[in-house]
Amino acid sequence: MIRSQVRQTATASATVTSWDETRYDAPDGQSPLAQAEFGLTYTGDLTGESSTRVLLVYTGGDPAQPGTLVGDYLGLERVTGTLDGRTGSFVVAHQGRHEGGAAHTKGRIVDDSATGELAGLSGDVEATARDTTFQVTISYAFGNPAIH
Repeated sequence: MIRSQVRQTATASATVTSWDETRYDAPDGQSPLAQAEFGLTYTGDLTGESSTRVLLVYTGGDPAQPGTLVGDYLGLERVTGTLDGRTGSFVVAHQGRHEGGAAHTKGRIVDDSATGELAGLSGDVEATARDTTFQVTISYAFGNPAIH
């Protein structure tokens, strides 16, 4: 696969607009498993909105006090908006850990998932969320759509 190597950096503010979480496997004495769906809006170098679904495992903390929760998560997010003056959508595959009152997330833009004027987009995403509004950094490049 051939991609452009010229990278740029964008920053955006993300705000959680919805959160729906369900525990689907929580046997006594074992780490509970959960799934969550949530929406975000973006402002800054990336403007738009997204829909995300994550799977979580809680290994510590008190569910009545979400800031104390400890655990890992992974998920997929579809972002629809404008980046670098180009409009379209793309999918980010995320992986992260929640501990110390913050969610630390790293992700990558899924190859060949970008549409519209964003076709050919590749890159990485990082964020640390301590509240419902947080900063996101995107390291990205535009190349020709993947050549296999």
